[in-house]
Amino acid sequence: MSAAPSHASAARLLKGTLPRLLSGVSRRACQVALVAALSQAVLPHATQAQEASTSTALLANGVTFDGELLVATGDVEVLQGDRRLTASRITYNQTTGALSIDGPIRLTQNGTEAVILASAAELDTELQNGILTSARMVIDRQMQLAAARLDVVDGRYIRMQKSVASTCEVCADRPVPLWEIRAQEIIHDSEARQLYFTNAQFRLMNVPVLWLPHLRVPDPTLKRANGFLVPEIRTDSTLGTGIVVPYFITLGDHRDLTVSPYIATKTTTLNLRYRQAFSNGDLELNGAVSSDDTRDGLRAYLYAQGQWDIGRGLKFGVDLRAASDIAYLADYGIDDGDYLTSKVTLTRYWADEALDAQLAYSRSLRASDVVIEDKLPFILGEFSYERFLTVPQLPGRLSFGLSASTSYRDSEDDIDGYDVVRLGAETRWRGGAVFGPGLKLDSTAALMADAYIQQQYSAYENKVIRLTGEAETRLSWPLLRRTASGASQLLEPMLQLGWSDTSGGAVPNTDSRFVEFDEGNLLTLARFPGADRRETGLTAAAGLHFAHFGQHSEYGLTLGRVLYLEDIAAYTESSGLDSRQSDWLLAATMQFDTGLAFTSRALFDDKIEVTKWETRLDYMRPRYSLGTSYAYVIADALEERDTNLNEFGFDGAVKIAQNWSATAQYLYDFSEDTETRVGFGLEFQNECSRFNLGLTRRYWNTDDLDPTTRLSFSVGFGAFAAEQQAGSCAF
Repeated sequence: MSAAPSHASAARLLKGTLPRLLSGVSRRACQVALVAALSQAVLPHATQAQEASTSTALLANGVTFDGELLVATGDVEVLQGDRRLTASRITYNQTTGALSIDGPIRLTQNGTEAVILASAAELDTELQNGILTSARMVIDRQMQLAAARLDVVDGRYIRMQKSVASTCEVCADRPVPLWEIRAQEIIHDSEARQLYFTNAQFRLMNVPVLWLPHLRVPDPTLKRANGFLVPEIRTDSTLGTGIVVPYFITLGDHRDLTVSPYIATKTTTLNLRYRQAFSNGDLELNGAVSSDDTRDGLRAYLYAQGQWDIGRGLKFGVDLRAASDIAYLADYGIDDGDYLTSKVTLTRYWADEALDAQLAYSRSLRASDVVIEDKLPFILGEFSYERFLTVPQLPGRLSFGLSASTSYRDSEDDIDGYDVVRLGAETRWRGGAVFGPGLKLDSTAALMADAYIQQQYSAYENKVIRLTGEAETRLSWPLLRRTASGASQLLEPMLQLGWSDTSGGAVPNTDSRFVEFDEGNLLTLARFPGADRRETGLTAAAGLHFAHFGQHSEYGLTLGRVLYLEDIAAYTESSGLDSRQSDWLLAATMQFDTGLAFTSRALFDDKIEVTKWETRLDYMRPRYSLGTSYAYVIADALEERDTNLNEFGFDGAVKIAQNWSATAQYLYDFSEDTETRVGFGLEFQNECSRFNLGLTRRYWNTDDLDPTTRLSFSVGFGAFAAEQQAGSCAF
């Protein structure tokens, strides 16, 4: 198609030639009728004819008018609002209203997703019906429909006879798409945004594989519609071989339901997902009911998650989880965690105020022994409120807070059935100053009160009140310099002195059993995660921090240690804090613009014997990413770990070729000398198809869980399979 005329020639046509040719005839009426006919009859996605006040422009190399026929020829372009039509010739009969267009024809509209191309068109006097020959329609730059003849009916329906549809890009050297649907007739309903196929034949690489007398699918512009989703074939050593066929059901504009039957050789399962959006939140329910060969009777699970804004900055949330037996979630690949926890939460976070409350119900998934289950607290409640104040007469910042916690166990036995309720209050002052050669001094003082009501623990009193006071001072000297390359480097020696003391009765340790010693709490007295244990006596901590910030790299190193004047029996051995001299803490981070990232943290004693070590190394490039991790923690009976945790992990992804990618994961337990999990995935995805193949092997072997191998396979097509991808013209 030749280029459109310049703005100067267009203006000359509109101001000179066209007015003379249309003498005695309403030029405005011709232009409006012309564009309205094209827009309404040929582009059903477009809105109805615009108001008469909308400006219209006709650009052409030549225009003639004999009192009845208006003929525009040569690079014809009609513009009205956001609509644009190009053709080689347009003929309009003012008497009959007949409209004839010679192609190549292209009709588009800004804000719509359809483009229509044709070689010729004829429209009737009603401006709602017409015929286009050698026509092609492209919807949302994804779905292409082509036919020798295209009929426009009532300005809403487009009917194509002996047509073909596909989302694959067709190239000159590969004229046959990967897949296509050939049909005797295709009808597109532009209002309902549906495609109806009659006598449809699905072809894969031009080979017929499926015939359907009738087929309905939504067009790519419709985001939600009733219909089948991409099925998945699974092979599982526990559940056998089967297929999952999801069906999506819309329930109005704000609700939907997905029903996914899973039929396999060893199970019959119905999966359900319900979603609803509210004006102030959302809710999602996921569940399933199964009858399989692994257990007698029905097995099921239900997850409910939602969050709502209930006003005044408060957010109410639910995360409810239930399962018929502890192995069900792992057998069906839903969840492989150690605990199944349900929570109800209430939160609010403002600039000077924070509120966080939750009530949790927890169930262990690690053992089926009822005795062990009864010993674990299955109801846990937590509440905390903190508010910051600025007092003009007082330097620094003052805060006060309220807290509460509770735990309840099923057992009625002494110690094993221990239940407790705690109420707490706290006030804290923080201040800081910089003096001398850049020395930085930060101080904190706090007073905490806790009241306990506890039952079924004969070694402790039923009612206990405890008061804790603490004060600490941190001194640091940040030394900053700039290198010749322009990088910034920071060297900061740090020293902390602290004192704390607790008076009142003793209480069991419920919320402070697991302690993480890292660079975040090296210089603080708040190393216990809860209130049941507090540090007491005089303590000191020293550390050295180095950081480098350059254009191409960033890295840092922290080394530190805590000193106590007396033994601390409250800490576990694996925490690294159970003696007067803590383990050495060494933490390192590195990040380079080449994609290499490294983090590591270790605790070791004076003999360089490691207590705890965790490290992660990642290398990310445009075509691939690799990651390795290693974790080691010594055995600790107080943390319910009978053997050392010694585990290596690997995960990676690589783009094998255009549109092809692969993933892999591997976990190995050195203590048990066996793999824990192995997985592999292969995916192909382009603009017209998606192929997924996944293989995983879980090596757990317990009283409730057996080793399981799972193979999954799914295929999807075009806009109904995945997000739009760049075209490849090939598999």
